[in-house]
Amino acid sequence: MWSSPAVPPAELDVLVAGSGPAGLSAAAGCAAAGLRTALVAPSLRVWPATYCLWADELDAAAGPLGLDPAAAAARYSPTVVRTAAGGERRLARGYARLRNDVVHAAVLDRFRTSGGTVVTDRVTAVSGRTVVLAGGERLTARVVLDARGSGPGTAQQRAWGEVVAGPVPDLVPPGGALLMDWTALAAPGAPPAFLYGLPLDDGTVLLEATSLAARPPLPLPGLRDRLAALLAAYGLRPAGEAERVAIPLDGASRAAGTGTRLGAAAGLVHPATGYSVASSLRLGPQVAAALAEGRDPHVVVRAARPRTTAALLALGREVLLPLDAAATDAFFAAFFTLPDRAWSAYLDVGSPPPAVAAAMARVFAALSPAQRARLLGGVARGALRLTRAWAAGSGR
Repeated sequence: MWSSPAVPPAELDVLVAGSGPAGLSAAAGCAAAGLRTALVAPSLRVWPATYCLWADELDAAAGPLGLDPAAAAARYSPTVVRTAAGGERRLARGYARLRNDVVHAAVLDRFRTSGGTVVTDRVTAVSGRTVVLAGGERLTARVVLDARGSGPGTAQQRAWGEVVAGPVPDLVPPGGALLMDWTALAAPGAPPAFLYGLPLDDGTVLLEATSLAARPPLPLPGLRDRLAALLAAYGLRPAGEAERVAIPLDGASRAAGTGTRLGAAAGLVHPATGYSVASSLRLGPQVAAALAEGRDPHVVVRAARPRTTAALLALGREVLLPLDAAATDAFFAAFFTLPDRAWSAYLDVGSPPPAVAAAMARVFAALSPAQRARLLGGVARGALRLTRAWAAGSGR
């Protein structure tokens, strides 16, 4: 179903498949640049997931998207990390949570007021300049931007979250964000999991039991039970719907020849942390500018995720996967002793490869000899697995 203003398919410059942050930001940028743009998605509901990013990333993305940074997100300070090996660290870098309703409404309004057209349908196939819709219709555009996500992958980040009445200062610092607490959910023999916490705008607090990375993924009921035990210990009760998180960390990018890929479809999910929203919001306007200037958008997408950086981060994920709870705790205790600029570079899929490699080397140097030996074993096994995967053509 076409929504007004109607644009004949033959006259389209850009067709965007998918209305997540990657797709909607690109569609709005293209329409605002004067390109005849259609956005195809089954619905335009507000994104249900909790999207977070660093405050400086928000500031960088807000301007090109036409967003008011103060309205677009809640900001937190301090940002806290707790480990048994290193105690509590308060990071200088600010953290932010997107106000999805505000961002979604603003970007969608920009798209529509710039003349963009919404097609309410599901894309079932993309081939070059043509997309096939579930209803059977075929649409053609000069450029197709595919933002429909990646495959499921074999390694995932998973989390079970509950909203509780706030504040809970013993767990989450007042006005701040709990990025990682590796001590709160620790249990003998249990797989690694950390507590994550954010104050919400209505005075409640979101608490999540999070498995950073596991292959196979940790079952959600196990994370639910660990969080429930923590809440009971603090006399807290769930006050809303649970949040279930499952993020593929090695999901295959969509096959070549299916248009220009964006977001998770382009491999912009961080292989070791699961973060992607900052990269996706940043990329949309850049792709739109390239198209408006007649430049190849593939070049822009490749620059957003340097191949060598992606390989290094994938290796980092493989090193983390076999670590037990104590070794994971020690790893992050060392990781956050790095200067902000060093660990920040590692957390960005767009960082230059030398900056990522330098962060990895500095973490290695900060570990004990026994921990270094264990990490070296993980590097060897991870490199072998990735080599085999790439040789098989998966690219994961």
